[in-house]
Amino acid sequence: MSNKDKQSFNRLLYLLEKYLDGKIVNLTHQDRNNSFIFHYYHEIIRYWNKINYILKKTLRISNQLSIKKEKKALFFYSLYRILFEQVSVKDLMRELNIKKSQKNIFSSIFTRINTFSWEIALKNKSDKEKLSITEAIPTFFIDHLLHPGVMDFNFLRENILAMNNIEKNRLYLRVNAFEQETRYKIIRDLIKDLKYRAIALIQDKEIPELYHVPHHKKRQILKGKPYLEGKIIFQDKASVAVVNILSPHPEDYIYDMCAAPGNKTSLIAQYSNNQARIIAGDFNSTRILSAKTLLSKLDASNFYLLNTDGIEDPFRSPNLFDKILLDAPCTGSGSFLTNPELKWRQSESFLYMTTTLQEKLIESAINLLNPNGILVYSVCSFYPEEGELQISKFLSRLRPLPLPDWLSSCYNLKVLGLDDSNFTGMGRLFPSVHQTQGFFIGKFKKKEK
Repeated sequence: MSNKDKQSFNRLLYLLEKYLDGKIVNLTHQDRNNSFIFHYYHEIIRYWNKINYILKKTLRISNQLSIKKEKKALFFYSLYRILFEQVSVKDLMRELNIKKSQKNIFSSIFTRINTFSWEIALKNKSDKEKLSITEAIPTFFIDHLLHPGVMDFNFLRENILAMNNIEKNRLYLRVNAFEQETRYKIIRDLIKDLKYRAIALIQDKEIPELYHVPHHKKRQILKGKPYLEGKIIFQDKASVAVVNILSPHPEDYIYDMCAAPGNKTSLIAQYSNNQARIIAGDFNSTRILSAKTLLSKLDASNFYLLNTDGIEDPFRSPNLFDKILLDAPCTGSGSFLTNPELKWRQSESFLYMTTTLQEKLIESAINLLNPNGILVYSVCSFYPEEGELQISKFLSRLRPLPLPDWLSSCYNLKVLGLDDSNFTGMGRLFPSVHQTQGFFIGKFKKKEK
């Protein structure tokens, strides 16, 4: 390894050790720009319980149950390389430059990993346990969704497989420009650029301003001129659908309540031809600065950024906005593909914390809407507590509005103990059906008093 590679490797081990200590790890801007750190940290965390299961089994067989966290972090990295990249033990030993005194231990454990048998390891496990271990999914997630009216085992498994199979997923992108002629030109240039790279650009059927390519072509697109010049943006279809459903118009006064990093805000500006007045707020000051950079690239001008928590907003009076987009903070249970660390935070207490916050944000949003104003509420979550059950608390003040028919219907409300006659304005997006993140989306009009 070169000195630079050693620094990256040591930084990765430090981050993994921190995670092993049970601390929340926030990657720095430098970490995110380091392809080695970003890739291996996210992929190891993504398959954390699967790697940990194999490691524990192997250490038990090798009588090495007590190991320091520094060495354990190294084992996690090594196991990932062996299991997912099929690196040989010999090459890995050479790469890691293991000390002579430890070579026998490492070699023995690595060799045992190569002979690990899933058939033997999972022989007496239940279907739920097998799914959790082999697909690296928390048991809380599985148990919570295997509920009458929510999901059966087969549909749950299909969605887990769709979330995990990143190489078969679509990568969605859109043009970052206001003028229609400019957008057409960018698309023509992009098609030409991608054709040279043997990549087909396909227009989305439901949202024509959205395009998709195979996910495994992402690196090639990142090198292309359109991306480097900021003319195209990667944005999941579910995220674009939320703004599409909000349907911004030039005359609207719009509040994007949880706006950072600004992708949805920039799309609101684009839909309204840079004429709608937009307030974009977020509690995270660093992410708000990222939103400012993105909106500046678009040359958006009719927007104002606020560093606010969305609950105690600095507005002097209620009934201000024509439309509010509340893409609320959530458990992230529908976005494990992009946020693997959130997997291992899934719990009853984490769910309670997010639903409590969401309830306060919805209350604030309703107060800030004009009578007959439009609220679009969304979360990248599969849990009914963050979607159908959350919104049910506010239906005395909100009237559901129609959604596009390409969305799936929401969960079976009668089984969840709710009156399904009031739930026409809610739908869901599923990875296995729509090739998007898992999303709940609702559209409502504020009732007049």
